[in-house]
Amino acid sequence: MPPAVQSAGPGIRLEWNLGALERFMHSPAGGFRPGADKLAAVVVAGAKARALVRTGRMKDEITAEILPGPNGLLIRIISPATNPADGFNYPLVHERAHPRDRRPHRSLAPALRDILKVTGRG
Repeated sequence: MPPAVQSAGPGIRLEWNLGALERFMHSPAGGFRPGADKLAAVVVAGAKARALVRTGRMKDEITAEILPGPNGLLIRIISPATNPADGFNYPLVHERAHPRDRRPHRSLAPALRDILKVTGRG
C-alpha cells in the first residue's frame, strides 16, 4: 500500500503508512489491544457484579470477545447462557427494560458506564 501524503502546513509534510495504520487500528494484536483488554475487563467485572444470580450460570458465562470491526476493534460482551430445558438465551431478558417481574435487573448497560471511570470522564 503506497503511503498517503498530506500537507500539514507550510514546510510540513506527513507521510502515512496506511498498511501500518490499518494493522494498528484493526488487528486484535495491534496497538489498541491493551486498552481494549482493559475496557473489556472493566465491563465484564461490572456486569458480573450486577448480574442477577439464581443458578449463577449467566454470571459465570459473561465474557468478552475482541474482534476486528469496521472502524477498529470491536468488543463484544456476552453471556451465552441458555435454559437447559428449551435452549432459550435468558440473559437477553435481563437486559430488557422490564423483565418478567417488572424490576430491572440489567447488568450490562450500567457496566458500560463504568468505562467512564477508566477514561476519566465519570
